[in-house]
Amino acid sequence: MSAADLLTLVRSTDQQIASLYGQLISINIAMIVAIYYFLNRAGLVFKFFAFVVYAVGMLAFWGMMLREANVKGLALQSLASLPRAGAPLPALGYLDLSTQWLFEATSVFLNLGIWLMWASAAFLLFIWRKPQTV
Repeated sequence: MSAADLLTLVRSTDQQIASLYGQLISINIAMIVAIYYFLNRAGLVFKFFAFVVYAVGMLAFWGMMLREANVKGLALQSLASLPRAGAPLPALGYLDLSTQWLFEATSVFLNLGIWLMWASAAFLLFIWRKPQTV
């Protein structure tokens, strides 16, 4: 593959990861709404069932994100192994940026966000109690 093809592959994996992360956020918001309106009155068995269904959806999207991240990593390795002399400037710039702190911080925040979504759904479902209105 050429450097341009590899750069296109890296950028398409970034787009796919962003789209999948948006789906994770949507699933989490739907779970929060369901907890607030319905699940806070449900029994423990139904809450557990709802959390399992939620977890399966989260794991499916998270697995797809990890697959895309692996493809991105391999594409970046392939890009780094190409001779730098003939590579297009955008590919070289992206390759240089991939070693900076911003790329590492982004992956940490994405992963932290996923764990926070899981923890918030579990907390709201099993611990939080809706305030009683008078």
